[in-house]
Amino acid sequence: MADDETKAKVHQKLIDSGEYERISTHLRQKLVEAGWYQKVNELAAGNIRSQESPNFEKLVNEVEPRALAMIPDEIKIEILNMIKNFLETIVE
Repeated sequence: MADDETKAKVHQKLIDSGEYERISTHLRQKLVEAGWYQKVNELAAGNIRSQESPNFEKLVNEVEPRALAMIPDEIKIEILNMIKNFLETIVE
C-alpha cells in the first residue's frame, strides 16, 4: 500500500503547487494539436453506431483502452518529463 500512499502524496503536491493544472492544460493543448480528440470522437461515434442499444459504460470500456493507446508517444514522454522535473524540485 506504500505505493498508493506515495502516489497520493505526489498527486496532492502537484495539486497544491498548481503544477497539476499547468501539466493538465499542456496535455490538453498537445492532444488537440495532435488531433487526438477528433480521432477519439470518431472512434466513439463509430462504436455507438455499431451497438444495437448504445450503453455508456460499454462504450467507455471499449473506447478507453484504444483512446489511451492512440496518445502519441512524444506527448507521453513530454508529460512524463514534466512530472519528473517537478518531482526533482520537491525531492531533496
